[in-house]
Amino acid sequence: MEIQDIAKFLINPLLYILAGLLLLLFVKKHKTKLTLLLVIYFYLISITCTGKVFSQVWKMNNTFNPVVTYDAVVVLAGVTDAFWNIKSRELPFIPKDFFAVANSSDKIFAGIYFVKSGNAKLLLIGEWISDTYNEANAVKKLASDMGIRENQIHIYGRVKRTLNEVEGVKLFLEKHPLKKLLLVTAEPDMRRAVAMFKKQGLNPDVFSVNKETGITWKSCVPTVEGIMKTEEYIHEVIGYIGYYIKGDL
Repeated sequence: MEIQDIAKFLINPLLYILAGLLLLLFVKKHKTKLTLLLVIYFYLISITCTGKVFSQVWKMNNTFNPVVTYDAVVVLAGVTDAFWNIKSRELPFIPKDFFAVANSSDKIFAGIYFVKSGNAKLLLIGEWISDTYNEANAVKKLASDMGIRENQIHIYGRVKRTLNEVEGVKLFLEKHPLKKLLLVTAEPDMRRAVAMFKKQGLNPDVFSVNKETGITWKSCVPTVEGIMKTEEYIHEVIGYIGYYIKGDL
């Protein structure tokens, strides 16, 4: 088990609810205070309002300029439902390299749109492989089906995480005279991604997808979505701190 796997386990917000409940079984004093703290903690991590408020602080504003023609639009990998593809690989009725849409698919659709609209000349994406599934093959097929020519999409190298993608883009640029870049990724990931690009001496314009919607009364109702959103942002902040300590951003 890698340190990254341990970190993912420890940032699970429900883990601390369980720890608090176990603690209640053994403590004799301040049970009421501890119970109240657990209730408040559970409420805050289970409402989408928490994630929405944090996103307003964490997000980066788009710098995409619609009148500029970018040399390339860089889309960070992880744009399909890899787990579904791996699980379905033996099913004879599932086409090869089928593009299974996920919440993160907005990234690649945005990238394809920018190339088709003439806002970018090329689409750059890394080759992310999980088990037997090669996401790049599905992306190339999707792009072709949507009207992107083969010479308009470049798979710049094998990637496993964002740092590999940034390093891969830099190596690609050393061999190709591209200057103006547009970076596309999900809103929660953008701050960390931009910091990594700048660390490598790259300064792309940015366009975020998967943006948070406004806060309504439903945002204050505990839901599973709220817990997942809270964990997503905790993961992003811890990841940012970890990469900063390592000197990667």
